[in-house]
Amino acid sequence: MNSKKENEPVNKMLLSALFLSFSLLLAACGQDEDVAKDDSKKIDQTKQSNDEAKRTSDDTENDSVVESEENGSTEDDSSNEDEATLDESPTDEENNTDSNESYDLTKENFTENGVSINYPQITGLTDTTKQETLNDLLYKEAHNVLNFYDESDGLDLEIDYTISFQSAYFLSVQYAGSGYVEGAAHPNNLFYTTNVDIQNRERIRLSDAVVLDESFLSLFQSDAFKAVNPDQAEFASDLKANVTLDQLQNADNLDGIGTDQHSETFTYFTDSGLGISIGTSHAAGGHAAFEIMYDDAPDEMWAGDKIRNLLKTYQ
Repeated sequence: MNSKKENEPVNKMLLSALFLSFSLLLAACGQDEDVAKDDSKKIDQTKQSNDEAKRTSDDTENDSVVESEENGSTEDDSSNEDEATLDESPTDEENNTDSNESYDLTKENFTENGVSINYPQITGLTDTTKQETLNDLLYKEAHNVLNFYDESDGLDLEIDYTISFQSAYFLSVQYAGSGYVEGAAHPNNLFYTTNVDIQNRERIRLSDAVVLDESFLSLFQSDAFKAVNPDQAEFASDLKANVTLDQLQNADNLDGIGTDQHSETFTYFTDSGLGISIGTSHAAGGHAAFEIMYDDAPDEMWAGDKIRNLLKTYQ
């Protein structure tokens, strides 16, 4: 009996210890559950925030696509436009055309049976076919002066040239000299010209440059065209008064010598003006040249912009 009583305090202490341990265990479990709930709540909030952000991003992207479609363009269209722009841009080869290609001039001479003609030839062009075509034109034009004499015997002819305008686009050549046929009263003072569109390999005449009508004839006969030779200035009006519209329309045409298109009127160009030479009597010098400055020329005088573009002259 005493032994049983002695053990009762011990048992109570054990029970108390067990109860305390169990209480602590329950408290710990409760805290873990609260932490788990808090963590779960935070995860749910984070997921909700991410979902809202994603929905906002999707809405923004959809709005951008709709706006692009309404404007008739998309990212692919923009890319295609960029590619098209690149395709339309001139290539290096296209930019490196011969439109600005420089060239040199050399003096050549033709001599035969008392005839001596100096004439220019082009060198330095990379397009040899173009160069050959231009040189054939210059050779032919220089030799057309022989049309004045039609295989006359005893001809003594000397011709030289000067360049009054030269650029990559345009060339203006003035020929001057004298011709004498055995038995004639006096030699003839000769003057003629050749104007060449370098790019198009063609000859340019007065009719290509200006509008040839009564208005231009009046302009030519006025003081706007001034005599180049001071010795001819006093009777310039009388010299120009004899010029007809037909002569101006047939100007620069040595092929027409001796025909109904015969004209001893020739055109040339300088850096500053347009010149027109007309045939005169031997006593008056054989020919007389008159010039109008580009700055003084009315716009309506020009037959379009072709010549002014070739000359790079703008008013």
